[in-house]
Amino acid sequence: MQLTNLTRANEIGANSYLLDFGDDGRVVLDAGMHPRQEGLAGLPNLDRVPVDSVDAIFVSHAHHDHIGALPILQREQPGARVFMSEATSFLSEPLLHNSVEIMKKQRMERGVLEYPLFTHKELDVQARTWQCCGTNRAWSLKGYPDPDDDEPLRFTFHDAGHILGSVGIELEHRGRRIFYTGDVNFQPQTLMKGADFPRERIDTLMIETTRGAHQPPEGYSRHEEVNRLLQAIQETFDRGGAVLIPVFALGKTQELLALLHFLQKARRLPPNPIYIGGLGRTFSSVYDKLAGRSHRSHSNLSLLGHIAPQVMDGKLARQIKVKKGHIYLISSGMMTERTLSNIFAQNFLPNPNHAIFFVGYCDPESPAGRLRAAGQGGNVVLTPEVGEQPVRCRVEYFDMTAHAQREDLLGYIKAVNPRVCVLVHGDPPALEWFKAELADTGIKVVLPPPGEAIVV
Repeated sequence: MQLTNLTRANEIGANSYLLDFGDDGRVVLDAGMHPRQEGLAGLPNLDRVPVDSVDAIFVSHAHHDHIGALPILQREQPGARVFMSEATSFLSEPLLHNSVEIMKKQRMERGVLEYPLFTHKELDVQARTWQCCGTNRAWSLKGYPDPDDDEPLRFTFHDAGHILGSVGIELEHRGRRIFYTGDVNFQPQTLMKGADFPRERIDTLMIETTRGAHQPPEGYSRHEEVNRLLQAIQETFDRGGAVLIPVFALGKTQELLALLHFLQKARRLPPNPIYIGGLGRTFSSVYDKLAGRSHRSHSNLSLLGHIAPQVMDGKLARQIKVKKGHIYLISSGMMTERTLSNIFAQNFLPNPNHAIFFVGYCDPESPAGRLRAAGQGGNVVLTPEVGEQPVRCRVEYFDMTAHAQREDLLGYIKAVNPRVCVLVHGDPPALEWFKAELADTGIKVVLPPPGEAIVV
C-alpha cells in the first residue's frame, strides 16, 4: 500500500489521505476543509491525486474538517463511488449547503474571489450519488454488501462514538487489514455511545491524535466536569446572570441540549429556557429522525420535541435582551467573527453577573481562544469592528470533549498492536507525544509527511 497524506501540514486541518493499492484500487479517506484557512488554501493537496483516478471516497463523519472539500474532490473524481453512514449523509447536506452560503458572504465581505468553491446545484446533484452503508458488515468497492472472498479490496464501517454517524473505516486488502479511526471517542457521552472498534488482526492502524498534547488533570472524569459545569451555572443564576456556551452546531449542541435537559428533569437545574441556533436546530432534527436507528443512547428522547429549545437567528441575537437564568447554546464554538456566539457575547462581556463557558476545543488564535486566554479581568478583541474590550463576565472552561483522551488512544494502539501505526490529525506536539510513548513497543510508527507518497 502506498499512502499520501493530502493535508498541507501535520496538524489539525483539512483531513484527507490517499491509499493506493495498485491494480486493486485507489481510495481517499475524508476530504476536509481547514478551519483556519480561506479560499483554495483551505483545501487538501488534491492536486496530488490524478483526475478521475480514484475508485472510492470514504467519509468518516460530517464535521467540516473531514467533509468540507468533498464536492471539489467529487468534481475531480467523477468515477469514484462515495461511501458514508446514513447519519453522515443526512447531516452532510445541510452542513455543505450552509458552507456555500458562508463562502458567498465571505466573497462579499472579505474579497475571497474564488468563493464559492462549489454551488448548491452541484451539491444537490452529487448528494444523490452518495451511498449509505451500515456498520459491522463488509462491503465491496462496487457498492454491494457481503462481497465474495476473492474481492481484492473491501471495507467495513465501525461506530466511532464521536458524533452521530461517525465511523472508523476498515479496509481489507488481500488478507491484510488497514484501519482508519477518523475522530473517535471510546467513552460514552450523553447521547453518543462509546466507539465499537475492532482490536484483532489489524496490520496498519491510522489513528487520530487530537488530544496528544493534552494531559487531563489528576482525577479527571466527565462526571466531575458535569458537576463543575452544573455548579458554575447555578452560581451564575444565583447572581442574577445568564450563561452563554459557544458550541459547534453539530455534535456539541445536541450533547449539551440532552445533558441540560436531564439536569432539569432531575431538578438539579431550574426548567428555564434554552436557546440554540438555526443550524443547530437543523442538525438536532436529524438526531431526532435517526434516534432509533443509530449508535446513540436515549433513543426515545426527542431533542426538539421534549426539550423544545428556543431558536435564535442573527437578527434576534442583535436585538434580544439577555434574561437571567437563561442558557444560550449558540454557534460557533470558536466564536468566529459574525457568528451568533460572537455577536451575542457583546451582551455578556461587560456584565459581571453573566458567564461564558467553553466546553470544547478552542483554537488559541480564534476569538474563543483569545477570550479563554484573557479570562475575567482581562481584555479581548472578539471582532476588529468593536476593538479591545474589558472582560467583566465570568469565563471558564469545562472539558466535555468528543475526542478520546490520549491515554485511551494509547491503550487502543497497544491493545491492537499493529505492525505499523500511522499518526494523523494532530498538531506537532501531539504527534511527538505518541511517537515517544510508542518508541519501545516494537510498533513501526509513521508520521506521514504532507504531500509525499510513502510505502506502508
